[in-house]
Amino acid sequence: MKTLTQKRISKYTKLIYFSIFYISIFGFVYGQNPTKTTNSSDKWTIKWNASDEFNDSKPDWKKWIKTGNLPNTTAWKWDNSENVKINNGIAELTMRQNPNNAPDGETYFKSGILKSYHTFTYGYFEAKIKGTDIREGVCPSFWLYSNFDYSVGEGETVYGEIDIVELQQFDWYEGHQDDIQDLDLNLHAVVKQNGKGDWRRPKKYPNEQLNKWRAPWDPTKDFHIYGCEVNEQEIIWYVDGVEVGRKPNIYWKRPMNVTLSLGLRKPFVEFFNNRNNAINPETSPKASAKLPGMPTTMYVDYVRVWEKI
Repeated sequence: MKTLTQKRISKYTKLIYFSIFYISIFGFVYGQNPTKTTNSSDKWTIKWNASDEFNDSKPDWKKWIKTGNLPNTTAWKWDNSENVKINNGIAELTMRQNPNNAPDGETYFKSGILKSYHTFTYGYFEAKIKGTDIREGVCPSFWLYSNFDYSVGEGETVYGEIDIVELQQFDWYEGHQDDIQDLDLNLHAVVKQNGKGDWRRPKKYPNEQLNKWRAPWDPTKDFHIYGCEVNEQEIIWYVDGVEVGRKPNIYWKRPMNVTLSLGLRKPFVEFFNNRNNAINPETSPKASAKLPGMPTTMYVDYVRVWEKI
């Protein structure tokens, strides 16, 4: 018969073995390297302050900003209490029309966003995303962006933004109308010129900032992995572990927040004055025809951030 001391030792031994097993499994599942990088010999460490498997029943608002310090939008507003939910390990970000189409600061929709408290200058950023069933009218996005700093020197970056992926934009470019399979992976920047901020948009500087990639599938039908490696020299985009774009890193060297969001696009907005502007969806025939698809939701299986060791 075992003594009490022997029983305790046996119990603790089992606990230690279980803990080692659990840690090894956890590390294998959640701590692996990015799906694909430029150099397979690079060593990476996952940063849990901006990575999320969405295994809890509610969003981790210690990791993601719930209110305040969210991107300025002119065509919709953010309401994370209503529009960010966790369901069976999936984050759901929803765009919905205001009840009774009530205007709120001349906008008619509210949406959800996950923006990290922590910022990163370089690293590898990856998320597994499924688009929304409304197709045209919204844009599921995975992106990085900095704050604005007009105190920088002449020719330096006031603001930097890396769009790891923007889905469902239905963009028009050089005589071509994009459809559901066309993905945008672009760069935006504000650079100080003559003491003022000069917006650099992808279409004006396509060689430096514009990437379009045509997927062989519909991104609203299933989850796909969207990744981006940002280093001092280059920015490299991946989809499902395949490189789909590469640009020199000229202006994107400021600390940036990791962001997942669902924004509005035509026919619910009009783009002018360098921004998306709200229109009343009840009085616009094209927008009104799309309203039966609202509310609509994008889905995020995980987001993972690594820094190079």
